[in-house]
Amino acid sequence: MKNNVNFSTFISFTAIMLLFALSTQAKVWRVNNRAGVSADFTALSAAISSPLVNQGDTIYLEASSGSHGTITLNKMLTIIGPGFYLAENPETQADLNSALIDILYINNGSQGSVIKGCTMARVDINTSNILFQGNLVWQNTTSSNYAMLLGANISNVIIRNNYIRQTYTTYGSEAIRAWQTGTNNIIIQNNFIEITSTTSGRYALYFTSGFSGIIENNILYGVTHVNNAEFHNNIITFGAFSCTNCNVTHNIGNSTQFGTINGNQQNVSPSTIFLGATGNSTDGQWRLRPGSPAIGTGVGGTDVGMFGGATPYKLSGLPNIPAIYEINHNIDYENQLLEIEFSVKSHN
Repeated sequence: MKNNVNFSTFISFTAIMLLFALSTQAKVWRVNNRAGVSADFTALSAAISSPLVNQGDTIYLEASSGSHGTITLNKMLTIIGPGFYLAENPETQADLNSALIDILYINNGSQGSVIKGCTMARVDINTSNILFQGNLVWQNTTSSNYAMLLGANISNVIIRNNYIRQTYTTYGSEAIRAWQTGTNNIIIQNNFIEITSTTSGRYALYFTSGFSGIIENNILYGVTHVNNAEFHNNIITFGAFSCTNCNVTHNIGNSTQFGTINGNQQNVSPSTIFLGATGNSTDGQWRLRPGSPAIGTGVGGTDVGMFGGATPYKLSGLPNIPAIYEINHNIDYENQLLEIEFSVKSHN
């Protein structure tokens, strides 16, 4: 008896080109901690420490319901997960699980690394030249009173297109903390950043005088205290704002945080800005509604908020690689064929 398998794939030309580009770069490794799945490694820590995995290699951290625990990154790698809130947005991934890390320490030796599409409770960035993009950071335990820490004497760090939440809100809690010296040339761009407490002593951003950088096109919920920043195209939906030695333009506040000079808007209700939670995903609710006062009112006529500017937020933090978002199969018993259809999308 002869068995035939017919694979019907629907891959766009763009997706094929992306796959070809990936194949010509440094070596790619698969990490999957699900029982019975064949991959290069079952643990992310083992992949990072392996002598086979070289500087500049790429690790695909595949979806799983189990966490990879606490991870220390001390090698220049690109780590790509599948994204987050995958069940809430359309055409994301066929497997709706995330790639989970408890705590990620990005330490010396990992300069030049890229982290995309992962989910973690906390991240400490302790070295320079890092791209942290399209991740979910959600600190909701007593293990730490911050979700993200920017360490001392680091520079050229880009934090972009992330969804960052601090829901453990003891006194002194922050979603992102930078309180040491020499935290320079940091770009915080097109993120949602929230601390859920409305009590004093809790901050969405707490950046002391050792910080310098650009903070643009973010949505912030919580008290915001920064220094030495270009601060523009942001929306504060709740919380006081203070900024020392800053250029503050084209922002929107729900109260009088920014006043009305330099293109800023004040006393704007969030209900007039965003689509809202009803009928939308956790991150999709922050898209601008028709007629929003954030449309076209940013620097140079761009939109204000996380979906505006040069690097708009992507739903679910989907990395810019081809993804299988639907799998269908049919068994043709008469002809003994297994027909499988993959729906593949390139998330540029």
